[in-house]
Formats: sequence, C-alpha cells, structure tokens
Amino acid sequence: MNHIFKRVVVVLNQMDNIDNLLEKAVNFSNQHKTTLEVLFVYEEPLFKLPDYFLSYAKKSQDALYEHRIKDKIKDKLKELTVSKEVIISVLIGNTLKQVKDYGKYNTDILFITSYHKSLDTKLLHETPHSFWIVKNSNKSYKEILLPIDLKTKSREVITATQHIFPTAKIGVVHDYRFTLDNSLMEGNHLHITPIVSGIDRGMHIEQKKRQQELFEDCKSNFNVTGDFLEEKRGLEEDLIEYIHFSNAELIVMYPEEIELFFSSDLIIELLHNVSKDFLVLNI
Repeated sequence: MNHIFKRVVVVLNQMDNIDNLLEKAVNFSNQHKTTLEVLFVYEEPLFKLPDYFLSYAKKSQDALYEHRIKDKIKDKLKELTVSKEVIISVLIGNTLKQVKDYGKYNTDILFITSYHKSLDTKLLHETPHSFWIVKNSNKSYKEILLPIDLKTKSREVITATQHIFPTAKIGVVHDYRFTLDNSLMEGNHLHITPIVSGIDRGMHIEQKKRQQELFEDCKSNFNVTGDFLEEKRGLEEDLIEYIHFSNAELIVMYPEEIELFFSSDLIIELLHNVSKDFLVLNI
C-alpha cells in the first residue's frame, strides 16, 4: 500500500505538550517517509494596528519572538532522531485560517495537534483534512479502536489504519441502529430513520441479522477483533460508554456527512466526551 500522507504538519499555538507531539510526528515521518513541518501560530489581537502604526521596537520584538520560538522547536527536535530537514513556520493570525490556508492546495497532509475543544470543533467542521488529536502522553498505541459502518469507506479506513500502525492490535465496533437504505432516498434528499423506531419489528430483526453477518465477515477478512453493539440507551451514549471502557488508546474515525452515524457532529461529540486520542481520517 502506498503511503497515504506525503506531509505531516504539527500545529502549535503554545509550547505545552510539544515534546509528545513532536515525538509522534517524527516517528510517523521517519516510518512513512513524509516531509515534517511545524506550524506555530500565535493569535493576533482582535483589533491589531496596521504595521505603519507600529514602532520599530515593536516590530523588532515580534521578530525576536519568532526567532526564539523557532530556536525552542529546533532544540526539541535535536533530542529526536529526524531523518529529514524540518520546515518550521511561525505565523501571526487566526489558527483556523492559517490551517485552512496551509492545506488549501494539499490533500495529502496529516495535521497533528493537541486537544483544544473550541479549535478542534472548528477544524473538524470547516476543513477537509485529516487530524491526529492528542490528549494523552502515550509513546505508542498498543490497541486501536475503529467504529465502522460496514460500507466501502470503512474497509478503506481499516486498511489505512493497519498500514499506519502495523504493530497495533486493531479492534472494530459496529452499531446497526442507523443504516443508509436506497429506499430512504427521495431525489437528492436523504431521510435516515433509526431502525429501533418507526420500522416493522420483523424488518428490524432481519436488518440486524444481516448487519451482524457483514460485521463478522469484516472481522474475518481483516483479521481484527470487535463487538457488535446491542442497544441499551441512545446511540451516542452506548458508543461513548463502549469506547470509554475499551482498552484502546487511539480512536480512529472517518467523516461521512451523508451518514448520520459518522457525521462530523458525532465525531466531535465523541472527541469531547472520551478521554482518548483521536485520529480523524479524511481519505
């Protein structure tokens, strides 16, 4: 399998957790032979004066700050084994805008960043990129969990995850309650109905059985472990509880806006309510 990402970009707007982020990025870059870039963004004031109003001293201070940030990042990188030269950019402005601009013409980027509730919500809603969001200090991942919907994209993501993390134990989980059925399509509009309500009970049982068979085939084909969820409460509540009590250190998800189950809203909900690292693969 060809490497999915050609560039890995560490996004920083503070120096917290930089060691962990850089170590993950360096290991990924070395393993998958990508370029490695560090993007440090410090937010400018809401009403920043134009440059011609700023004194020479203030401009010099900003330049010195940029120089110091680059030096700190270089010092951290010296402690790691980097196989290629690292590109370091220090920018002023809005982090979301800078990330959008940075990835505007590049779809082969994996962004790595610390968890930040407000920023991550915007990044996942408003950009088409893949994000590795780090909450914890794991050096590596022994177990990884993928919620899957059993469609073609889920199979692509399992393959990608096995390629990215070849030594990790991969587990999958499926909840059958939301499905996409051609009979629910009306023109260009999609109507998704929870199976547990509004559909004949016999059809519900048959659909569940069919999904379970597909799930077992998927586990066998990819040689992964996994669980087929039985409903207890709501879809989100059951999935959050399952992930919370799993041994996985990393949760891999993929946005599919046509699927209610894998909408960015659900991914963000899980991200904010589960204390594990997340990899959102937009491939």
